[in-house]
Amino acid sequence: MEIFINEVSLEGQYLNEAEFQDAVKTFTAIFKLINEKIQAKKLYKEDSDRIKIYEAIRDSNFPTSLNQLKDKSLKTAFINIVFNKSNPQEWRTEKLHSSEDLFDCLISEDNYKDVSDTSLAEVTERKLQNPDSEYLLINFPNSSFRMAHTDIKNICLITIIKNNDEINLICLDGIDSKVALECWLEHKFNLSQLEYSLDSGQKIRDEQTILRDIKRFRKTGLMCQGRSIYIELTTGRYWYVDNLHKSNPHLEVFDKTGKNHLGEADLNGNINYSKSDKNKTIDF
Repeated sequence: MEIFINEVSLEGQYLNEAEFQDAVKTFTAIFKLINEKIQAKKLYKEDSDRIKIYEAIRDSNFPTSLNQLKDKSLKTAFINIVFNKSNPQEWRTEKLHSSEDLFDCLISEDNYKDVSDTSLAEVTERKLQNPDSEYLLINFPNSSFRMAHTDIKNICLITIIKNNDEINLICLDGIDSKVALECWLEHKFNLSQLEYSLDSGQKIRDEQTILRDIKRFRKTGLMCQGRSIYIELTTGRYWYVDNLHKSNPHLEVFDKTGKNHLGEADLNGNINYSKSDKNKTIDF
């Protein structure tokens, strides 16, 4: 498997140091999981000098943005995990694509972005030459690479065409969160951290339930029983993991007022309405 850092996803999308710090935490968590879960892999990055031209914090290039991080331990951890300990190679030392070729990436409907002579161009060429090989792109969070994958939850689909020829159209998988990587591993290799076992003796995590579906749920910042409360985007209903029953893990579901308990849901989100309890409410 070959994994590429998508430097093109550094688009100056972070308005300040705090936003970039959150992105660095997310990016670092992705690589920790990659190192834990994927043994047979090759990691690739853009040339260290060339990546300097990309913006992270708006109007600040990548090195300057890193230097703005107040949490120096986070900065060190990011550099170590992404650039040192993980030992990603610079793909230009093994470059396959020609700089004379044109590569365009579909960002939204009928909206293409020129990605010629970038990591995206290189991984596209490698996929064209080795269609049976597995490739994955790691995006920095909150970039324009957000077209939803048709088959895998929380994954973005990166579609690139070479020289405007549909014969040379390639679809690649991209992730920008730890949850997305878990979903990808589960789908591709059945390497799941999402399955919960009663034998583990551990409390179930939110991402081991239907709550990991970011298209369906959003974390509210509210808490109940020490667990985060999520809102279901289409219905306004509130959901959270019941923290009191380890032997029977389930979710509590309330209406959009939080005053009416609708029932209990299993880890896949199937609601048992017969379990509704009029004595249960959420105190906002």
